[in-house]
Amino acid sequence: MNYPRALVFIFLAIPFCVMANVDDEQHSLFSLPVEELLQLEVTVAARKNESWLSSSGTVYVIGKSEIENYGWRDLKEILASIPNMDYFYQWSWLPGGQRGFTGNMSGTLMLIDGREVQNLLANEAFIMNNFPASRIERVEVLQGPNSTLYGGNATQGVINVITRLGQGERELHLIAGEVGTKHAHLLVNHQYNTLSMALSASYFESDQDYDELRSFVMDPNDFSRNSKDALRDLNPNNFRNDEQSYTLDGKLDYRGFYVGMNISRSKNVSGIEAVAYDYITGDDSRRGYENYYLGKQIEFSDALRGSVEVSYFREYKEKDRLTTIVPDDAQTYQALIQYNEREDIGPSDRVRVNTQWQYQVDEQTDWVFGYDGWRTQIGRKVKYRDIAGQVVLFTPPEWAKDKEKSEKHALFAQYSKTVNWGSKSLKASAGLRYNQQDFTNSAYLPRASIVFQPNASESFKITYGEAFRPPTIFEFDLVVDDELESQTMKMSELNWSKSFSWNDIKLANIAAVYSMKAENFYEKILDPIAGTWQTRVTGEHTIMGFENQLKFQAQHWQGQISYRFVKPDEAQIGDIKEVLDIPVHKLKLGLVYRLSDTWRVAGFVDHWSKVYTQANNLLGDGTEVEQIPHWTTMNLHVFRQTKRYSFGVYIENLFDRSYYHSNARGTSPVRYLQAPRNLRLQISYKF
Repeated sequence: MNYPRALVFIFLAIPFCVMANVDDEQHSLFSLPVEELLQLEVTVAARKNESWLSSSGTVYVIGKSEIENYGWRDLKEILASIPNMDYFYQWSWLPGGQRGFTGNMSGTLMLIDGREVQNLLANEAFIMNNFPASRIERVEVLQGPNSTLYGGNATQGVINVITRLGQGERELHLIAGEVGTKHAHLLVNHQYNTLSMALSASYFESDQDYDELRSFVMDPNDFSRNSKDALRDLNPNNFRNDEQSYTLDGKLDYRGFYVGMNISRSKNVSGIEAVAYDYITGDDSRRGYENYYLGKQIEFSDALRGSVEVSYFREYKEKDRLTTIVPDDAQTYQALIQYNEREDIGPSDRVRVNTQWQYQVDEQTDWVFGYDGWRTQIGRKVKYRDIAGQVVLFTPPEWAKDKEKSEKHALFAQYSKTVNWGSKSLKASAGLRYNQQDFTNSAYLPRASIVFQPNASESFKITYGEAFRPPTIFEFDLVVDDELESQTMKMSELNWSKSFSWNDIKLANIAAVYSMKAENFYEKILDPIAGTWQTRVTGEHTIMGFENQLKFQAQHWQGQISYRFVKPDEAQIGDIKEVLDIPVHKLKLGLVYRLSDTWRVAGFVDHWSKVYTQANNLLGDGTEVEQIPHWTTMNLHVFRQTKRYSFGVYIENLFDRSYYHSNARGTSPVRYLQAPRNLRLQISYKF
């Protein structure tokens, strides 16, 4: 989309008319993220409240004030601000990972208010447009493994989305943008004596069919390189990519008893990954998830307190698509024989019992311990084929029916001891989890850290952790193995965090160097004698890297500078070595300027270095190495905020650069085009 450049400067110039009214003493409407960070207690590293500076490991916190300043609409835009978060937006859900490890996001554990909402079918942190920013109070991201406290899938890190439930606010938030983008969110919090009630509800829809995207998917050189290309439907007007989603969060709390829910439903055309002959993967109704929980906070004494919680998690997936038979003499799309096919998986559900306790021995010593157990039932995969008006139902022979039911039991404990002398302190913590789970090996998972604070504004942290990801039902497809060993991750990390002032500028810095080693990849091989598929557990991949984030604040300015470096490494998978497609360098710059008591302008610059990726050969069989160019984009947010309302204009991809995310999960499509320049209006009202 090519807007006149004058339009950009109009939006830049609008707020400057109010600059003369700047009041240096009024800060109530201008957030102070550096000070908030230093005073903040986080929970993601230790499953208990602790200060950000003394928390073990590397923790990034993105608060509501930053989200409002930069104008981020949803969780994927928020995560883009973290220096060592990788994702590859393919216009549906987010594949990716952390610290250079990429895939289907199964190595990142997804939490809402500390409760796991990981996909049951494929262990994915399933992020679509179902996490609007107006739903979020803050996001805590732990880098590196922590299965000791969280169990499976926390091999690369943990994302904890803390909702605005219980924050005492009532708000209506609306967004309207191009390509039919609409979003509405309602937040209600109410307190009546000892009863608190909270509800958060949102709805999102978008066609997501930019003209540039339609043209891109018709280009077999840049996009697909698939054997289907010669027979595809090349009419861009038939391309669809619409999405709908809604979320519902609610909680009642009465004298320590609580009951709540997190519900997310999504319907999408599945983006532009693995599209069919008609350039549409199919209408994919994920139905998201439903998570209901009931619990009790218990306090026996000032020293011993904890909670007992029972939860029920349910998900469902259905997809409608055209299935194609290709006649031998087919030369055009019209010559294909197509019929409708529907695929259902589910419902799948999980009943879980979790209890966690904290025993405060004294002011410097405490224990965290607990039990986690669940019973999971994976729903049967069923396909419905409509051939000549006759519906045929069947389950694919490779579906692992005997792996649909499973149980897990785990015990965990973590000890923490702090020694103080003068202004200095040393905190040592060590934890261990024993995990027993059907169809995979039992495991002992340790985690240990030392945090040295020479003063109240600086800390040095050394952390060692291990984690695992159990196999999914898909990884038992067409195999004879009764048990598969889990994938594992080991990490060593050194972190330096510090807050300081320089020439009246307040700064807070996070720096970390690390080494992480993943082992036990799943490789499918065909037994030539038995004629059956088996899964071989093999391979390793080590990544070393550095990441840094500097936040700053000075009078009317605030912002951040972030950088990451990842040392490329060859992954050994079976007998094959390959370099995974990750950008070695990533640089991020965010700036917020307070024009007056109520007007602000913010910009965020994102830079990725070039990526080498493996893609199908355009001229024949096999693959070749392709380079995806480096890219730099800038997003702009101009807005006005008062105590009651705010409104603003957000411009994505301000200079209308064409840029691409690589495909981290295969050799076709080659890459994914990202959004051209577009505008959206954002309005919120507190009542």
